[in-house]
Amino acid sequence: MSVRVASLFASVAAVTCILNPATAADLAAKKAIKAQPPVAVWDWTGLYAGGYAGLGIQRSHGTDPTGATGPGEVEFIGAGAAAGGTLGYNYQIGPAWLIGIEGDFGYLGLDRKFTDYFPDQNFNSKSSWIGTLRGRVGYTGGGPTLSYLTGGAAWVHFTDVNDGSRFGNDVVESSLNSSGYTWGTGTETRLGGNWTAKAEYLFVDVGDGDLLTSPNVRGPEQVDKHRYQLVKYGVNYLFGGRPEPALPPHNWSGAFAGIIGGSAVTSTRGSDPTGAVIGDINNNGSGFSLGGLAGFNWQISPTLVAGVEGDIDWLGIDHDSHDYFDNPSSLGVKTDWMATARARFGYSTGPALLYVTGGAAWINVRDSFQGSASLGGGPLVSSSKTLAGAAFGGGIESPFLLPGWTTRSEYLFVDVGHGDTLQTGGDSLRADHDFHLFRTALLRKF
Repeated sequence: MSVRVASLFASVAAVTCILNPATAADLAAKKAIKAQPPVAVWDWTGLYAGGYAGLGIQRSHGTDPTGATGPGEVEFIGAGAAAGGTLGYNYQIGPAWLIGIEGDFGYLGLDRKFTDYFPDQNFNSKSSWIGTLRGRVGYTGGGPTLSYLTGGAAWVHFTDVNDGSRFGNDVVESSLNSSGYTWGTGTETRLGGNWTAKAEYLFVDVGDGDLLTSPNVRGPEQVDKHRYQLVKYGVNYLFGGRPEPALPPHNWSGAFAGIIGGSAVTSTRGSDPTGAVIGDINNNGSGFSLGGLAGFNWQISPTLVAGVEGDIDWLGIDHDSHDYFDNPSSLGVKTDWMATARARFGYSTGPALLYVTGGAAWINVRDSFQGSASLGGGPLVSSSKTLAGAAFGGGIESPFLLPGWTTRSEYLFVDVGHGDTLQTGGDSLRADHDFHLFRTALLRKF
């Protein structure tokens, strides 16, 4: 009897497996799922130190607070090298978020002496070093790439110069260590082991300088807005012996498209192309950009990536610069749109692409000029033109949140050259246009 019962149970089990073949597979799959190790999480907690190099952009303004020379301003433009060291501490909150504190100190080499358009007095606001102490908060998603916001205090050593020596007058200058604030954004990614790389943008405002005045200077002047913008590329070493998972591979090949935008600054210099008037009217206006970007990447090797891309953007800069001594003499710069077509070449760490880029650029610019009243200048005149030139820069791109999506932090320098010569009354002016763009993109790979 027991043999018959055992035979019956065996037959039922066989029929069940035939009628529902997925049952055995499901049981095996469930066992396999249970056997999988937990998802690896990159640990960013700890002390880190490193160095950076990059570029600083001058955006300072000078005015006469006494009102004796009228409402005009001295606008300082130009760019210079930045380099220094960094020390900080990260604390990871759960697998996805991070807070920290960071300090840096380094060289900021901004030094561009220029002559005012009329009546030809010399000015400069030069910097030698910069230090910051900032908090930062960022998102890692448990992965090897950190996107963060940062802000805190800043200190800059600068020297302001009001030089009337062209008229046999005094050279008056003042050097200060001035404090203020800074804020910015960045992307940092693991390179393997304890090494990381980052790209960071900072806006810095350290306020007023001294009033530069003397009985033998044509007019008192004070640089009351010492403002700078920095782009920094750095490498850090995270101390500690914690084991880390292997960097995940990433296939960068294929087409992509998305949105890109950020802040923009013009460093426009206006001068008389005939040489009849010595000196410049500078314009360092700022604004924002927003547009679309598309391109294609080729993965040449596991670590090397080449590509092409293009973007077209709204570019919202609209600023008038009124000459310091000779109001209403002025240079206005207004932009409507820009476009670039660029090649790109990068190094892939797996989770991130560190790249340089360069190619052609086009910007639609409207220049306006009001001539000097002292020289018989006529009415306000303007010209709109699409200027062509070059663009180059670099940044970091990394996967973001969902499969197929990436984000990037990028700096782009654009030089589109001279606009039309503007003639009004006895004056003429032609503007030379440079632009600095600090951009973030959200992209989808197809």
